[in-house]
Amino acid sequence: MRSGKEYLESLRDGRKVYVGGELIEDVTTHPATKGYAQAIAGYYDLHLDPKNQEIATFIDKHGNRQSMHWFLPRSKEDVVKRRQYCDFLCRHFKGGIFTRPPAGMNVVMFTQVDDQKPWSENSRFSGKKRDLSGNIQRQWEEVTSQDLAISPMFLDVQFDRGRENAMAETPMLKIIEERDDGILVRGWKAIGTSVPFVNHLLIGNLWRPGQTPEQTVYALVPIATKGISVVARKSNAQPDADPYDRPLATIGDELDAMVYFDDVLIPWDRVQHVGNPDHAKWYPQRQFDWVHLETQIRHCVHAELMVGLALLLTQSLGTSTNPVVQAQLAELIRFRETCRAFMIAAEETGFATPGGLFKPNNIYIDFGRAYYLENQNKMVNLLIDFCGRGVVIQPSRKELEDPYIGPKLSEALRGAEISAYDRIKIFRQISERFLTEWGNRHEMFEKFNGTPLYLINLLTMQRTEYQVDGPLTELARQVLGFGDTAELGKRAAEAQKNSHYANVRFQPEYVKAQDQRDGYMSTAAE
Repeated sequence: MRSGKEYLESLRDGRKVYVGGELIEDVTTHPATKGYAQAIAGYYDLHLDPKNQEIATFIDKHGNRQSMHWFLPRSKEDVVKRRQYCDFLCRHFKGGIFTRPPAGMNVVMFTQVDDQKPWSENSRFSGKKRDLSGNIQRQWEEVTSQDLAISPMFLDVQFDRGRENAMAETPMLKIIEERDDGILVRGWKAIGTSVPFVNHLLIGNLWRPGQTPEQTVYALVPIATKGISVVARKSNAQPDADPYDRPLATIGDELDAMVYFDDVLIPWDRVQHVGNPDHAKWYPQRQFDWVHLETQIRHCVHAELMVGLALLLTQSLGTSTNPVVQAQLAELIRFRETCRAFMIAAEETGFATPGGLFKPNNIYIDFGRAYYLENQNKMVNLLIDFCGRGVVIQPSRKELEDPYIGPKLSEALRGAEISAYDRIKIFRQISERFLTEWGNRHEMFEKFNGTPLYLINLLTMQRTEYQVDGPLTELARQVLGFGDTAELGKRAAEAQKNSHYANVRFQPEYVKAQDQRDGYMSTAAE
């Protein structure tokens, strides 16, 4: 395990980072970036603190103590341990305000490490065949032994989706040349989280219709590699603000970013897979199941925080016993408990993967994420309604401490058994989280994290046995007195086979093995 100091030193490697149009010389000291760099340094130090040893570390197969963010779960008990660890991190970071610390990004490699053969065996080369076997394992040993931070970059630049062949014309990353010493690549990867603050980029693809073999590239690349430029959005961090007035923006911004590869040479030993869009169609989405498991844990913490803020707020305003308010508080509590129910259901109905990992049921992970996204705005609006005009106008610390106006404000704004100073803290937290530019970024991240809502729903039909002739229609067929549905199933299968997003029955077996198959939706199937 490395320390926070060692982490900060690793960021001073000559990387080329633009933030809001400015080329940053040192991300550990610049006002736009130092807050988040320091926060992640603190993250690494958390794992070294003896009091956190039980929840934040484990002993690996070599007898070394490792950070829990590298822990591969092999039982339901292991999954619960990871959940408790991620819950601990979310609570440490002010209720999950940082959406992807290292624990939320390292997990992208879990599926690759668990089942490595498909990546090398399914590669396609324009020139002579290269042996990529063993690369993923060696890369895993590199990042775990050095405790590196990685960021996945799988999304590509937007293009004209009205024309299928427009994909090939985009400036997305692609192979320019296959050489004896590696692949030469050029182009953009569209977005990654906290890219300026990691050591390696895990580049890949989430398949789109029209994707070409040259555009299909998976590799683990050091961010300081010659020819790589990071272009991050403008930072919403305000390191010099008063933490009372800006309780969240003062501690940093994790900065989403694009990356340009200007004829970058990626050695063969850093390449995981190339040249096969069909592999990109099926397998990488399973990598992000582990990311979205972390997302589901964070959602549960978010929901709990909203309930807590609502209870404290309504108590301070003296409205908590109002029947209408109590009914609304019950909605917030139900939201939180339902999010937890999906998370627990995913654990309880998990299954063993080909490599022996215990994987929570991805269907309940996706259903839980969809439920959160569908209801989050409603819950936030309830919280803001509780605030009334108090969320719009709040005195600053300077005004509260002013010798003349301060006492008058304190008298006017004190609550039921709470001082004005503490009561305004509640309003400040709600305002910053949900009504500022800083807070809006957080909400937008959740909305488009890996897969937006419509795609979550589409993946449900893509990855499960919900066919017209499958187990979920068995009871209905019995009630209706239908007999053999083979012809109906044959027609449905043919329609699915000819679509861009083919049905689960046409997926390769190695892909199917990463999805829960049956028995969790239908007692008839059991």
